[in-house]
Amino acid sequence: MLLNTIRRYWATVCGGVAITGFVIMSILWLGSASVGELVEAEMRARGANFTRLLLGSQGQVDAFLTGIARDPDAEATIRKVASLADIESFAIFSRQGEEVFRSRSDRYEWLLRDRPGGIRSGDRLSPALLERPGEWQVVHDEGRANSSVVAPLIRGDTTIGYVSVVADMGESRAAYAGTLGRTSALVAFVLCLATGVPFLLYLRRKWKISEADERIQFLANHDALTHLLNRRRMQEETDRVMATARATRERVAYLYIDLDELSEINNSLGQGCGDELLRTVATRLAAAVDDGDLVARIGADDFAVLHRRCSDAAAIASFARRLTDTVCEPVQLGGQTVLPRISIGCALAPQDGRIHSEIVKHAEIAHLHHKPDKGRSLVFFDPSMDDEMARRRQIEALVREAVEKDSFELFYQPIVNGDGSKLLGFEALIRLGDAQGGYISPTLFVPIAETRGYIKAIGSWVIKEAARQIALWPEPLFVSVNLSAVQFRDGDLVEIVQSTLQEAGIPGRRLEIEVVESLLLERSEDVLEQLGQLKALGISIDMDDFGTGYSSLSYLWRFPFDKLKIDQSFMVALTNGEPNVPQILETIVAMAHTMQMKVTTEGIETEAQVDLMKRLGCDQLQGYLFGKPMPAERVASEILTRFRMGEPEDARPARSAKAS
Repeated sequence: MLLNTIRRYWATVCGGVAITGFVIMSILWLGSASVGELVEAEMRARGANFTRLLLGSQGQVDAFLTGIARDPDAEATIRKVASLADIESFAIFSRQGEEVFRSRSDRYEWLLRDRPGGIRSGDRLSPALLERPGEWQVVHDEGRANSSVVAPLIRGDTTIGYVSVVADMGESRAAYAGTLGRTSALVAFVLCLATGVPFLLYLRRKWKISEADERIQFLANHDALTHLLNRRRMQEETDRVMATARATRERVAYLYIDLDELSEINNSLGQGCGDELLRTVATRLAAAVDDGDLVARIGADDFAVLHRRCSDAAAIASFARRLTDTVCEPVQLGGQTVLPRISIGCALAPQDGRIHSEIVKHAEIAHLHHKPDKGRSLVFFDPSMDDEMARRRQIEALVREAVEKDSFELFYQPIVNGDGSKLLGFEALIRLGDAQGGYISPTLFVPIAETRGYIKAIGSWVIKEAARQIALWPEPLFVSVNLSAVQFRDGDLVEIVQSTLQEAGIPGRRLEIEVVESLLLERSEDVLEQLGQLKALGISIDMDDFGTGYSSLSYLWRFPFDKLKIDQSFMVALTNGEPNVPQILETIVAMAHTMQMKVTTEGIETEAQVDLMKRLGCDQLQGYLFGKPMPAERVASEILTRFRMGEPEDARPARSAKAS
C-alpha cells in the first residue's frame, strides 16, 4: 500500500522531501553561521577584556611597549591572566605597527615558548589596520580551534599601540555547536512535526479523494454487482471497436446473453441467491472470453460479449459453446444445486450493424429465437427476424394497451354432460383483438405478456370478468378459468378470488380453476397450500391437459383434485386411428373415478367420440361439436337458448372445422 501511494504521489513526495531537505540544510547553515558569530562575539569580548587589562593600572602596557617594567612580576601576572582566559598567546605592536612583544611563537614551534621577556617574530600590522580611526576590533576565525582578534590600545584619545590576541576556542566552539545542534534538531523536529503531520494528513486526504474518485469512475463505468462493464461503457467501447474495425476490416461478433429463469430463482431462493448467481455467471463469462474481448452486464439478467477477431460462423459457434459449458456448471445456492441456463443471440459486424444500437438490437432479436430452441449453441441474426420482431413489438403494444384499458375479451366454450344433453358450464378463454378487427392467438400474446410481467394483472382480470359474467347466467352453470404459475407467486391469489366471489355475489361452486401439471413441479408445497385454501371456498380444482405433461400420479394423491381434463390430443389420436387410445382413455377415466374425481374430455368433434366417452363413463364433454368459444352475447343468444336445463338436446350443430 505504501509503495502504491509513493508511486501515485511521487511528485508530491519528492517535493515534500526537497522542501524538508532545504529546511534542514538551511537550519544547518544557519547553525554553522551562528556558531561562527558566537565565536567571533566571544573573541571580541576576550580581546576587549584583555585590552582593558593591559591599559589598567596593573597592566603596565608601557612595559611591553618600552621593554622597561617597573614591576618585575607584571609580565608573569599578565601571562597568568591570559592563561586563565584561555588565551594561547598575545602580541603587542607599536604605534607604527611593529611587533615589540609576543608571548610565544605560534608559527615556529621549534622556538622556545613562553620565554620571559617574550619574543619578536618581526610581524607588522597592515597599513589598512593602522589607518583605522577610533576603537575597533578585527577578528580572524577560520572555523578551527584557535581564533585571533586585533584591537588598538587607546589611552585618552591617543593610540599608543596595538594588541593581537590568539585564543583557544575549541571548547567554546564545541559547546556552541552542541547547543545550537540540539536547538536546531529540536527546531527541525518541531518544524517537521508542524509541517509533516499536515503534509501526511494532506496526502491521506488526497489519497481518500483519489480513491473516492476512482470508485466514482469505476461505478460510472462498471456494474456495481458484477464489476463488469455497464451498458453505457459497453456502448462506448463497442462503438470505438466497431469504428476501428471498419478501418481494419476486422470481423466482430456481438453476443447477447440472457440468464434464463432468474426471477424464479429470486422468488424461490431469495434475492441474495439471485445476486450470487449473477456474480458467478459474470465471473465465469469473464474467465471464458478471449483477450481483447469485452464483457458487460446490460440488464437485470442480460449480459453481452463483444468477441473480436472472428474467423467464421463455426468458430463463433464454438466460442458460444465454450461460454455455455463454462456458465452452465452447477452452482450451490442456498443449500441447493442450481444449473444456470443461458440463451445466446449473435449479430455480426459490419453486416448486421455498423453502430452499437443496431448490432445490439439484432443480437437481442436473435436471442429471442434461441430461448425456445436450445438445440443450438446460439442463434445468428437473420434479416427476416426483424419483421418478426416488429410484429412482436406490435403485439406487446396491444397487450400493454389492453392491460391499461381492460380491453381484453373473454370467449366462452360450453361444457356439457357425458351424453351431451345438458349444459353444465363454460370455460373462459381470453382473446386479444388486433387493429384489423380480428383476434391474436393466445399462443402469441400470452408468452409476451409473461415476459413483460403482465400475466398476473391479466389473470386477475380474467377471474373477475368470468365471475361477473357467470353471475348473469342461471344457476347452477359454472365457469372455468385457467391460472398461470405467476398468479401463485405473491401469495395473494386466495384473497383475490375471495373478494371476486363477494363482488360477483356467487358461491364458490360456480367457479372452477384449472391448473396444469407443470405448475406443481415448482414450489409444489406452496401451490398445493393455496389450492387447498381455494378448495375450502367451494371452488372446484381441475387438473388441465392431463396426459400431456409429466403425468405424475403423486400429485393426484397429494392433493384431492375435483376433476381431470383429458387433453384434446387424445381425440386427435383417436381420429387418426392410433392404437390403444381407447384403452388409455378407459384407464384414465377409471382411475379418476376411483379417486373420486370427475373427468372432462376436450376436443370432442364427432358423435363417435361422444359415444366412446359415454361408454367409458366420462362425466363431461367439451369441443366444437357443442360450440366454439364465443363472446358472452352470443352465448346468451345461441347456447343458452339451444340448451334447456335438464332437457335432452334435440339437435346438435353440425361438426365444425378445427380452429387453427
